[in-house]
Parts: sequence; structure tokens; C-alpha cells
Amino acid sequence: MKTFIRFFLLISIPIFIAVIVGFTIIQKNVISETKQQLVKDTKQKWLIVKDDFASVSGKNYLIYSKYAEISDKTNLRFTLIDKNGKVILESTVAYEKIDQLDNHADRPEIKEALKTGSGTVIRYSKTLNEKLFYYAGKLTNSNVLRIAYPLSYIKMLEESITMQMTAVFTVLLVTIVIIVALLAQKLSLPIQRLNYIAENVEKGKTNIHFPKFRDPQMAKIAALIYKIFHVMLNKQNTLKAEQEKLEHIFSIMDEGILLTDTNNRVIHINESFKTLFDTDVKKDDNLLESLNDAELIDFFDEILQNDTVNRAQFPFRERIFEVYVNTMNDQKLTVLHDVTDRIKYQLFKAELTGNISHELKTPISMIMNYAETLMLNDDLDDQTRKKFLQTIYSSTNRLNELINDIVELHKLESLGENFEISEPVDLSELKENMQMLYANVENKDISFHFDSTKVNFFNEHLQSVITNLVDNAIKYSDGKRIGVTVHKKNGQLHITVDDEGPKIAEGDKKRIFERFYTCSKSRNKEKSGTGLGLSIVKHIVELYEGVIKLKTNEWGGNSFHIIIQEKSTESKN
Repeated sequence: MKTFIRFFLLISIPIFIAVIVGFTIIQKNVISETKQQLVKDTKQKWLIVKDDFASVSGKNYLIYSKYAEISDKTNLRFTLIDKNGKVILESTVAYEKIDQLDNHADRPEIKEALKTGSGTVIRYSKTLNEKLFYYAGKLTNSNVLRIAYPLSYIKMLEESITMQMTAVFTVLLVTIVIIVALLAQKLSLPIQRLNYIAENVEKGKTNIHFPKFRDPQMAKIAALIYKIFHVMLNKQNTLKAEQEKLEHIFSIMDEGILLTDTNNRVIHINESFKTLFDTDVKKDDNLLESLNDAELIDFFDEILQNDTVNRAQFPFRERIFEVYVNTMNDQKLTVLHDVTDRIKYQLFKAELTGNISHELKTPISMIMNYAETLMLNDDLDDQTRKKFLQTIYSSTNRLNELINDIVELHKLESLGENFEISEPVDLSELKENMQMLYANVENKDISFHFDSTKVNFFNEHLQSVITNLVDNAIKYSDGKRIGVTVHKKNGQLHITVDDEGPKIAEGDKKRIFERFYTCSKSRNKEKSGTGLGLSIVKHIVELYEGVIKLKTNEWGGNSFHIIIQEKSTESKN
């Protein structure tokens, strides 16, 4: 009996200890690693998104809608609180109900963030009615950005592991008692195998070989261990999938995102970064050593030398990047946004506004001055009054032409390149329209030579090109003849407008397509246009991927020659 008990204890005790220790260690390791990874990931996400909130001082629907969508997809919760505790933005609450939220000044993570710069806590949320992990960080504008992540999945994991371990342990206990009692000596080898499995599980290995057991009872025990082991692996894979989902969100962002360590080794890099700088740098590469472009190396060397949070613009070749850099925990996060188009647009808008103001000033001043004279002088004779009214009418007409040209130019610039033609243009009909339009022009002999075919262009675009060039020739040419030729060749449309001069000076040829630029000083001084006609022509030519050339013709005058590509026609169902 003593021998039986000795064998029973010798065999059963190590098994019980191995199973309990193994399962306990696995449970603690999985839960501990899950929480640590959650804390680390939440801090990194805060660093990535903080710059979107840094400039927000009040409710901002654009930022709200963007992060409400992210919350919906990832269960992340984004909250922006001012230094007094008022909630500015909350991604999980309806936009119109944000102002109804309680003041957050008493929240522990908010207090800690305002005091030390950052704060973390795990507590119950009254808003969402669940336990959350909170990470709050103080922004440069003294607001606090808080990111929260639900801990419900950890609770479910703990409950699932506990239930399965309890069930397995109970079954193992009963089975081992029976088996050890009957076959104590024969169980020595299977016990060693089970101990091997437990040791590898304890080491955190995932690719574990589960040996086969001849004894059905021991095989059942091994199967139960195998099952619980793979349940835990599946839980880890689920967490990994969630992390990959968040990484995917960052991968589709337009901004280039780069995370490096103190030695410039790449920890994370998204596809937008690779596309912006045409590089194939990979994770774990040394950024500066992997680049083979000296100018690009200097560009990033200058950026990576910054150790503090900053926001600055860095020019690189013909582009300008807005760069955000933040160093935290020996890692440096760099976010680069290409703002070239935005800056170019700002410069263009300022220039256009100045030009428009300047061009509108003259006709408006004339209208006001002559109108004021007519209002204040009732004794003006009819001839003078008629002259003043004619001047007012002419200025008004010029103002109307200027506004129409500005509207047309804006429409062209807003059209974009990817447009289709609803129906082709019949050049014969276009020729008739042009002849009727210019039938009553005095002192000019205008000849039209058009092919009899159809072409894939917007009718109004072709009319605008031809009329602007012909009007330009009528206004500025001293000669009588004006020739217009339109013919199709190899899928391209060739448009030529000739006049008899005077020739446009070489210095003016480079600038005549600029907005509001006129060279009337060297041509017809009695007539002047809005300065937008040739700019409109240039935009239309660019829409059709064409070119425009200016040269001297056989008459000794100017010849505008345009070559434009046909567009595709909309498909009809």
C-alpha cells in the first residue's frame, strides 16, 4: 500500500504541479503581454494622431467625422478636453450631444496629464458603460487628447481561460487519479512527455510537437492540453489581427509615417512614405544607410536631428513637406505631409486676388467718377452728358467682359483632366456659327477653312479657343486679313489663326498667356481686352493635352498654331 501511495504521489504530484504551473504561467503571460502591448500601442497611436488635434480649439466636424469613423472600425475612442475639463470632441458620442457631456476635470488621467504631461488609468466609463484603458497626453495648446480602448476582450479572455482551465484540470485530476492508481509505473514515460509539453508552453513557444500516447487515457489528457493551448494561441492571433487592422488604417493614410529608434533603425514605415520619396526602405533597415540619394539623405538627416516636438516646413526639390517630429521612449515618430499644392494654391489665390482687384479698379473708378459728375451737375449740356453716359456704358461693358472671362477661367480650372465628351462637334456647323458671328465685323476680311468632319471636343471649348484668338486679332491687328484654319490629322485637331501684325515682341511672347497680361502698348492702343483671353485659350489647350505655338506667318504678322488631342466619348447604355 505504501509503495502504491509512493508511486501515486511520485507520479501524480509532478503532473499536477506541471499542469497548474504551466496553465497559470500561460494565463498570466498572455494577459500581462496583452495589457502591456495595449499600453504601448495606445501610446503610439496617440503620437500618430495628436497633430490632427493640436490645432483644434473648438468643435470641429471635419476632425470629428474622421475619428468617429476610425472609432467605428477599431473600437478606439478619441476625446479632446480643454484645460478646464470641458469636452471639445468625443468620437463615440453624437456630434450634437458633445456639449452635454460632463466636465472631465476630475478624471484621474486628465489630472495627471495636465500635471505631468501624460496619464494612464483603467477604470469604468459611465458614457460607454464598460471598463476602459485610458491614455491621456497634454498637447502643445494645453488641451488634453485622450485615447481609450475597451478591456472587455481581456475580461472575456480571462473568463474563457479560467473556465477551460477549471474544466481541464478537473478532468485531468479525475483521469490521473484513476490512471495512476491502475498503472502507476507505466505512466512514467507519458508523464515525462506531458512535462515536456508543459515546459515548452511555459517558455512561450508556439510550434510545439505534441507526442502520441498509446494509452487512451493519457492521449485524452494530451488532447485536452493541446486544445486549451490552441485556444490561447487563437486568442493571441485575434489580438494580432486587431493590431494589423489598425496598421492597415495607417497604411492608407496620405501622410508619410516613419518610426525610428535612436540609431535611425526603421521600426515602422507606411506605403505613403515609400511612395512620396520613391524608396524601398524596409522595417529594421537603417534609414540613412539604406538611401542611395545624397539629397534625400541630407533631407532626412536634417529632420532626424530634431529631438523635440516641432512642426515645420521643409523644401525638397520641387515639393514642400510639412513635418511633425516627436521623440518619446527612445523612438522618434516623423509624419510628413506634402503641402506643395496647398502652398501653390495660396500663392496663386493671392496673386489672382491682387490682379482682379487691380483690373476691376479702373472701370469701377470711371463709372463712379462720371456718374458722380452727372449727379452733381444738372447744367451739363446734352453732348457732354451723352459723352459721359457713353463712357459709363463702355466701362460697364468692359467690367462685364472681365467678370465673364474670370468666371470662364474658373470653370476651366475646376474641370480637371478626367472628363468625357457627351457628343462630338460637327466642324461644318461650327464653321457656319463662326461665319455668322463675325459677319458684321468692319474693316476686316476674315476667312474660315474648316474640315467637314466630327471631332470629340466640347463645342464651347472649341468656340472659346477660336473666338478668343479671332477677337485678339481683330483688336490688335492693323491689317485687314485674318485667317482661321481648322483640320483634323491623326486624331489631333490643328487650329491656326493668322493676322497681318504688328508682330508680338519677343519679350511679350513669353508672357501673353499670363492672366491679365496685355501687350497693347506695342499694338493697337485704341482697344484693349481683359487680359484673360489667351489665358483661357492656354487652359483649354492644357485640358486636351495639347500645345500652342506663336510664330511669324507669311503675311509678316502673328500665327497662333494649336494642336490638341481628342477626348473619349461617354459610353451610352
